[in-house]
Amino acid sequence: MSIDANPAAITDEELALKVAAGSLSCFEELVCRYTPRLFHFFRPRINTDQDVEDLVQETFFKTYRNIDRYDPEFRFSTWIYTVAVRLAVSHYRKRKPAAPAYEPPTEEVSPEQLVIQRQESRNFWAFAKKLNPKQYQTLWLRYAEDMSTKEIAAVLHLTPVQVRVLLHRGRSNLAKLFDRLPAVPAVTEGAKIRRKVSNA
Repeated sequence: MSIDANPAAITDEELALKVAAGSLSCFEELVCRYTPRLFHFFRPRINTDQDVEDLVQETFFKTYRNIDRYDPEFRFSTWIYTVAVRLAVSHYRKRKPAAPAYEPPTEEVSPEQLVIQRQESRNFWAFAKKLNPKQYQTLWLRYAEDMSTKEIAAVLHLTPVQVRVLLHRGRSNLAKLFDRLPAVPAVTEGAKIRRKVSNA
């Protein structure tokens, strides 16, 4: 059986090498794996879902166009997030938001909006978006992508010391936000990562 027959069974790094050799099915598998992850990564800094979707698509376009530059000695996730960060910085410089994302509502909230807010409060990453965008991105790369401090520093163009400071501040601020929450059942992923953050 060829490696393309079941791309879901192989690593990101192997998929990237097959994409460089011309495999479209392996590229489609990478798109499936990384679309939701990139969406979560971009969303805190970008105001609209449409802009986020555009950035995700552009990330894949640049990844595909430059796949022959990928060095398999490094994790593919580090490489694609480096592309994503550059695009986000460029987008943010061109179109600075008129108002900060996730600004608390100043007028009466509808019942439908209340339901959405309560659901989001049970979702760890949706709740973590209340953090400073840089702190959120650092925590995402550490806990969702399982990157090392050195890898995060390479992606975000920071020093390892700066990454450790961001992780510490992000965890501290997240703990303070959680302390203000009423007791609610936590989703499995949120509870798991919350324990990691609390014990870090």
